[in-house]
Amino acid sequence: MKRPGSKKLPGEKLQRQRLNTLAKAPRRITQRELDNSLIGRMVSSRRAKRIIASISVGSIAILLVIVAGATFSPALAIKEIYVTGTERIQPELISKALQGHIGTPLPLLDENAVAKSLASFALIESFSATAVPPNGLQVKISERQAISVVAVKGERWLYDPAGVKVAQATGSEELPEIQISEEPRNSQRYRNAIEVLMALPEDLLHQVEFIEARSKDDVQMSLRTSREQRIIWGDSSDSVLKSKVLQALMANHRKTQSVTFDVSSPNAPVVRFDNF
Repeated sequence: MKRPGSKKLPGEKLQRQRLNTLAKAPRRITQRELDNSLIGRMVSSRRAKRIIASISVGSIAILLVIVAGATFSPALAIKEIYVTGTERIQPELISKALQGHIGTPLPLLDENAVAKSLASFALIESFSATAVPPNGLQVKISERQAISVVAVKGERWLYDPAGVKVAQATGSEELPEIQISEEPRNSQRYRNAIEVLMALPEDLLHQVEFIEARSKDDVQMSLRTSREQRIIWGDSSDSVLKSKVLQALMANHRKTQSVTFDVSSPNAPVVRFDNF
C-alpha cells in the first residue's frame, strides 16, 4: 500500500517494469503442445478421409447396383426388330434369322452374335445395329453392289468387287464384262481387272463394255461405241491420271471412229486409228 508522501524506490520501479513487459509478451508454445496439436490434426484428417472413403465406396456400390439393374432389366429386353436397307434380300428372312436375339437386353446385345446370325446371307456386305428404346432393334443392311458381268458356263452373272455372285444379268446393266475362264473369287485376272475398274470415274465405267487382264501389267478395255474403240491401260498405277488423259482423248474423237487409246504411259499417250 502506497502511503501518502512516500516515494518509490528505484529497485521497486525496475521490478514493476519487468513484470509489465512479461505480461505483454506473447506466450511461447512448448514443443509438447506443438506435438499434441499436430497429432490431433492428423487424427482428425485421417478420420475425415475414412469418412469420405466410406461415402465414396458406398456411392459406387449403389451406382453399380443401379447400373446392373438397368442393364438386366426386362424393361430393356428386345421385343421388336426392324430391318432396313435391303433390295434383293427379303427383310422378313433377316428378321427370322435374328429371332434368337428377342428377349436380350439392349445393353447386352453382342454385334458378333448378330453377325453370326446373318452369316448365311451372301449378299450382305455389312450391317449396323442400333437400339430403338425401349424395346426395339434396328438392323440396317448394306447389300453387295455389282460392278461387273462375268460369263460362267454360258450364263452371265453380276459380281461385286470381292468376286461374290450378286444376281443373274438381265442384259440391261451398263456394267463391264470381265473376260475370264475361272471362278471370279479365285481369279487373279479378275482381281487385276477389278483394281482398274475401281479406279475409273463412274461415267467412264459405264462406257466400258469389256475388260481383260491378261496380266497385272496388261489390262485392256473395249468401249460401248458403234465402232470398235479399245483402251490399252497397262497396269493399275497412275489410274487417276490415266482416267483424265483418256477422257481428254475421247473428247477429241468421234464414237464412230475405230481407234485405240494407249494410256499405259499417261505422260506420253498414243492414239492409233485402226482404219489406216
